[in-house]
Amino acid sequence: MNRKSRYYLIAGIILAFLTFSCSSKKPQTKAYIIKKKDKAYIIIKKGDEKTVIKVDGIYINEKDLPKLDSEDEQILFEESIKTGIKIPNKKDIRKYLYFYGIRNKSWTERALNRANFYLPMIKSVFKKHGIPEELAYLPAIESAFDPYATSPSGAAGLWQFVRITGKRFGLRINSRVDERRDPYKSTIAAAKYLKYLYRMFGRWDLVLAAYNCGEGCVQRKLRSASNDFWDIKYRLPKQTREYVPKFFAMVLIAKNPKKYGIKIHRANIYYVETKKYHRTKSLKNLSRELGVDYGLLRKYNAHFKKGIAYAGYNLNVPYRKKKVTVKKVSYRLKYHYVKKGETLYRIAKKYGVSVEEIVKMNKIRDNLIKPGMVLKIPVKEVSLR
Repeated sequence: MNRKSRYYLIAGIILAFLTFSCSSKKPQTKAYIIKKKDKAYIIIKKGDEKTVIKVDGIYINEKDLPKLDSEDEQILFEESIKTGIKIPNKKDIRKYLYFYGIRNKSWTERALNRANFYLPMIKSVFKKHGIPEELAYLPAIESAFDPYATSPSGAAGLWQFVRITGKRFGLRINSRVDERRDPYKSTIAAAKYLKYLYRMFGRWDLVLAAYNCGEGCVQRKLRSASNDFWDIKYRLPKQTREYVPKFFAMVLIAKNPKKYGIKIHRANIYYVETKKYHRTKSLKNLSRELGVDYGLLRKYNAHFKKGIAYAGYNLNVPYRKKKVTVKKVSYRLKYHYVKKGETLYRIAKKYGVSVEEIVKMNKIRDNLIKPGMVLKIPVKEVSLR
């Protein structure tokens, strides 16, 4: 039975019970269902008294869900290849496209504009640690890319580390700093944690689930080594079972914000240089000394609790990357001998090309490769001036 059917069944039972139990009593009791802002409510009226019962979950009609066009399908296909996560149920993704792209569009717009401040740094760290760059969008659903974000359970920063996990992966928390809020150092900790989870589960979909509810939570739900997220989805906590669809919905919006009327200010894109100062100084004085806007400097140094950069701790200095004019782009072919256990994603990553370029060049069907195949790799060469 699907969620909508269960919803109507539960509501019908409640209404039938109320009608039966109150039919012979005065004052008369009336009950009915209303839908407001994607939520369903049961309203019970008895004389002048009114009781409102909220029905759990987001209630959205199928016709209200955004459609996936060919561009969306292509993005999902590419993300699935790069991460190795299969996507059998696209209705869940469409539900969160509605949630992020329509119902909460202004919130999503703010989150993705804040992302500009941190994405180049996050992708650089992830590349260094061998984490798929697509996972750089996780802070959108964790913290809305706000280093000052704190959850009701006390998780903090872009990556929403709780104290014990933050300390476990090298983040210092004391009266001076909370490095869970350090965009750079917390990203290194997140990369280490994600890598640790991948060694444990060997699948990025289970890594995402474990990042949300903990590795022990996922381990307890697995029944065999072949389980993936979709196999165990309904054995996971409610928040976790929606985590992977949320992630893919946010990636779709981030890759095509115009489709949802979301304006991204590309001028906000910065890179980060991390230094260790051997003297203590206020961020306000440092902003003048370094020629960096004070508000911008604070965004990158939210870990300093009192607005003071203490000696011995990381200071993150944002800067804009200089534009480089491309003079000439050419391609040359390399050849790769496919070894046992290799995937198109790993081969593409090794040579810095896309999976699609290799597939097209070699006329590969259904993205299937076998050991012993020799692949042509189109490597781009750029001359600069």
